[in-house]
Amino acid sequence: MTSEASRIEVHVRYKDMDVELSGSPDEVIRSFLQFMGKVYPGYELISGLTLTVDIENVLRSVKGLIAFTPEGPVVTVPKEKLGGERDIIVLHLIKAYAGCVTGRLPKDSLMTNELLSLTGGKAGTVGARLSELTNLGWVERVGRGEYRITTLGAKAFLEEILPKIRPKGEA
Repeated sequence: MTSEASRIEVHVRYKDMDVELSGSPDEVIRSFLQFMGKVYPGYELISGLTLTVDIENVLRSVKGLIAFTPEGPVVTVPKEKLGGERDIIVLHLIKAYAGCVTGRLPKDSLMTNELLSLTGGKAGTVGARLSELTNLGWVERVGRGEYRITTLGAKAFLEEILPKIRPKGEA
């Protein structure tokens, strides 16, 4: 049974079809996807080609790697355990993303000077890593000297970087 606090209601109208969906967020999302599969058969094919990252999975995965303090989010893992500068940059951008989606930060991006300070790297090296990450599609430039993680970057973090930081079986 869904408590009133966690219950959501959604009204969907498509052409001449109306549907009211209510329940827990998961129930409503499942019902909405079923509805879309019926009214737009190509939706299943398109959704199978769409790259998404489950924010709850991202937040669970960074438990013990980042923490929210009164001063803001911080990385709690020693730099030595994090690998190269590229991995450190991605983790800090994941931290900004997590901070933004949880309402603890006003934006999901970091400035180059912030990344320099957070990584302890040299400007040329951080710039080169950001260029590499942008070329890979893991990071996008959102303003002059401002970067954020992309969906592909979050997926790469979960699949490539996280296993190096946190060996299998470690929670």
